[in-house]
Amino acid sequence: MTPPPYVLSQGVLAAIGNALSHAFAVGIGASHEASNPHHEARPCLPFVRQRSKAQRPSEGHARTIVEGRWGMCEFTGKCASIIQSWNPAVLGLLDSLPYDEEVVVWGRRWIVKTSTLGERHGYGVYACEDIIVEDSTSCRKEGPTLFPYGGPIYKRRHWNMILRQHPEWKTFALEMDTFAGSTRRHSDVRVIDRDPIRSRNIAGFINSTVGTRPKRKANCEWVFVEGPPPAPYGKTYHEDHCLVLATRTIRSGDELFTHYEWN
Repeated sequence: MTPPPYVLSQGVLAAIGNALSHAFAVGIGASHEASNPHHEARPCLPFVRQRSKAQRPSEGHARTIVEGRWGMCEFTGKCASIIQSWNPAVLGLLDSLPYDEEVVVWGRRWIVKTSTLGERHGYGVYACEDIIVEDSTSCRKEGPTLFPYGGPIYKRRHWNMILRQHPEWKTFALEMDTFAGSTRRHSDVRVIDRDPIRSRNIAGFINSTVGTRPKRKANCEWVFVEGPPPAPYGKTYHEDHCLVLATRTIRSGDELFTHYEWN
C-alpha cells in the first residue's frame, strides 16, 4: 500500500523561500546598496592627473619661415630662435635696392647694374659721382666713407648652426673680429650676414678683385669700427659695425672693387 504524500505546511514553505532568496543574493555578489532601496548611489568620477607645472613646447618643434635668396626657408629647433629679422633703415640703408636705377645711400649717388666682369659675376656697384681721395698712400681707415656694411650679426657658433640647416646661407658673410688685437674666442667671433637680397646691403654687390681678367684694382675696403656709426645713424644703431671706405679716387661710372677671398 502506497503511503500518502507528505504535504509541507505554509510556515515551512515560507522559511525555505526566505533561505533560498538570501543564499542567491550572496552568491551573485549583490551589494548592500542594491538590497536597500533607500540608499543613494554615489557617482563615479574619472581620475584626472594634475600637472605640477605648465608644459613648455619642445624646442625641437619650433619653426620659423623667413625669406631667403632663393625663396622661403624654414628653420627648426634652436635655429628658429637664432635667425634674426633685420631692419636696414637702422643703418640708413634702403628698404629695397632696385637694379639699373640711381639711388642715394649715405648722401652719395650709386647704381647697381651688371658688373663689368660679365653676367657670370652678376651685379656690381657703380659710383654716380666723383669721390676724391687726396693721398691714397695714407688714407687707410681714414678714406671717405661710402656706406655701411649692414646686416644681422651672429656669433660664429650660431652662424654654423644656420649653415647646417641651410648651407646656401653662407653665400655672403663677413667676419667682424679678424682684426689684430681681437680677443674673442673662435666660437664667439661675430659674423655679418651681408646678403644684399636679405639685408638690403649695397656692399653685398661689391665684387672681389681676386681672379679678375684683366686684373682689377681695389678702390675701396671694409673696416671694423668699434661702437656706433656716425650721426645721425648712431641714434638708432648702437652696436659695433663695419664701414666701406674709399682707398683711391673713384670717378663717376667706376665700379667698386675690393679684395676678399671666397670660402
